[in-house]
Amino acid sequence: MSKKSKCTDKVENKHKEKNSQEQECTNVEAPESSDVSKCEQERDNFKAQFLRVTADFENFKRRQEKEQAQWYQQAQADVLKDLLVIVDNFDRALQEKQAHTPELASWLQGFELIHKFIKKLLKDYEVEELKNMSEFDPEFHEALAQVEAEDKTPGEIVDVLEKGYTFKGSLLRPAKVTVVKD
Repeated sequence: MSKKSKCTDKVENKHKEKNSQEQECTNVEAPESSDVSKCEQERDNFKAQFLRVTADFENFKRRQEKEQAQWYQQAQADVLKDLLVIVDNFDRALQEKQAHTPELASWLQGFELIHKFIKKLLKDYEVEELKNMSEFDPEFHEALAQVEAEDKTPGEIVDVLEKGYTFKGSLLRPAKVTVVKD
């Protein structure tokens, strides 16, 4: 072989080695690249799953707080509704105070004081007496009887048999009334 062909062979062999090394590096990088992309994809999936679980948990907490507030308000309403029966009895008893003898005056003053404290308690808990007692409204009134009255219009309330109350703006107990016949 000539000197020139030996050199050419050496150069070609070096190029072949270099190309083969580059192919090995490329082959090595390709699996690493796919592993990295798999890891990145897995990370993104975990991150999305974490965000969904976190959002679900926050929604659950808000829903639980709302339900707990509703239960608390309903429990208060139940107790206050039972207390209204006592208020009604006090109202009836105090309406008849003129019929009592003077000896009972101090007793009546005590009952009036108790009645006043109960009314204050109801006000503190945002229990309010229904005020509109002129025109019948089925949302706030329960008609127990209908009567004829010439001087009144049909549907007008004639008599309030039992007062109605609201609790924090919602109906606690409807007023029981007598209305004019149609």
